[in-house]
Amino acid sequence: MDGIHDLGGMHGFGAVVVPGEEAPYHERWEARVFALHMLVELEHLGARPGGRAIREEMDPADYLAASYYERWLWSAEQGLLRKGTIAAGEVEHMMERLAAGGAEPPSHRDPEQAARAVESLQEVIPMQPATRPRFVPGQAVRVRRMHPAGHTRCPRYVRGALGVVERVQGADELPDRAVYERDAPVEPVYAVAFRSDELWGRGEERPWTVALDLWESYLEEAE
Repeated sequence: MDGIHDLGGMHGFGAVVVPGEEAPYHERWEARVFALHMLVELEHLGARPGGRAIREEMDPADYLAASYYERWLWSAEQGLLRKGTIAAGEVEHMMERLAAGGAEPPSHRDPEQAARAVESLQEVIPMQPATRPRFVPGQAVRVRRMHPAGHTRCPRYVRGALGVVERVQGADELPDRAVYERDAPVEPVYAVAFRSDELWGRGEERPWTVALDLWESYLEEAE
């Protein structure tokens, strides 16, 4: 989606690599949010599209003010509300009770549910074979200039850029439609390499390579 939710490649947001960024969590509650989010998805407790596609509906000002896992918590709550798994105001009511000391934090132990979650996370789903791919390794391609109104996996910073196909990864459903449970076409997916100066211009450091997996409909032949 175009907007502040697609921050990749934008200037003014600081370094991508910062000290401590390799740690998966920085506070205990973040791990709980991750587990909650995964269970909502795996147990089908929330409404589609879920995940990233819902987070892209977040108010831009709220999105920028929120941390990474605060955004995850917001999208999990929205999915639960939209499916009716929780009622409007239920979360706020519990927060008020906890703040007032009138309730213990709820707990739930379900070993079978935990085992299902672990099994699902460990499942490997390979891509389908790509039949009759339009592009071949070594071929120059250009990313289409596109401005989708909904979810997309084509980063804004790469649109219009020239790259080279490194390999055909396989075929998969186009996520732009699949997240909405629409009739999603199965397309070849390509590993495409871009020079950093092609994407952002020449800087003080030497150019490097940026590799992205891109669906076929994102690409066109380079002129």
